[in-house]
Amino acid sequence: MSAAHASSTPNNRRPLVPTSGSRGRSWFRRLGLLLGAVLLVAAIIFVARQHDVLARSFSAIRQPSAPHLFLLVACVLGNVVLTALMFSVLMSRYGKVRLIEMQALIGAATLLNFLPLRPGLFGRIAYHKTINHIPAADTAKTIGQAIALSIAVAGCLALCLVVAAQFQLTLWVVLALPFAFLASGTMVGTIRIWALAGLIRYVEVFIWAARYYAAFALLDYSISIEAALAFACISMIATLVPFFSNGLGLREWAIGLAAPLLTVAYQLEHGLTAELVNRAGELIVVLIAGLLGLAYLTHLRRTSRAE
Repeated sequence: MSAAHASSTPNNRRPLVPTSGSRGRSWFRRLGLLLGAVLLVAAIIFVARQHDVLARSFSAIRQPSAPHLFLLVACVLGNVVLTALMFSVLMSRYGKVRLIEMQALIGAATLLNFLPLRPGLFGRIAYHKTINHIPAADTAKTIGQAIALSIAVAGCLALCLVVAAQFQLTLWVVLALPFAFLASGTMVGTIRIWALAGLIRYVEVFIWAARYYAAFALLDYSISIEAALAFACISMIATLVPFFSNGLGLREWAIGLAAPLLTVAYQLEHGLTAELVNRAGELIVVLIAGLLGLAYLTHLRRTSRAE
């Protein structure tokens, strides 16, 4: 290293001045958060102006179906647990992270990602580097791999729905084929981790579908299995769109616009209302899981310092 370079970056550290690229990404994140908030508020205002739908929704929610309410809450929690399990599998190639630690980390990160600039995402990278001694680049790889798996699984399920409808095949038989393929892949050493992570994400889409079934049912609406799975695929893709915090705002309109295409009886306002119910249940569960996760990680950090 030259003397000039050593003096400009003491202790081999990079300058703290943000680059133009990082400033640009930060600006896009702020824009995404603002746009998501605008879309969410617009969805609430649109639903509020649909007086008939709103009256029926309030009537159903005042006396919610206990089984459907439990199903919605359990499925949101199931999504958090399965996401953490998938990341545990992907991360196992780069370092050791205990299962309960990953559960706490994903719960905390999911909560923090609702804040501006998605601090949960960058917090996870920093945590793994500091606590688990896993390089930031490796953690970033697992995030990219999870996104790729999500897109592949959502695309596969969408294709299964189209094939079953086009050729008049039994839906569950068609859906069982990818499951069997991924399950068999877990026994092959070279693709075991990929197959296991894909299998977890595949199961998670069905948890998403159950969430939509429960959200619509809480409003006294009934949707088919095919529609619930299609909503799940749309929701998963919408959540992955960069710069939107957990798909906030974007997911509501995606489900609303898809409702008249995937169902016979329901229109934009029905889909928006169901997604707002789904989002409310998600926020409550994620808030509790995230706070518990933050508390556990704080305790873990204090314990490691004491040791």
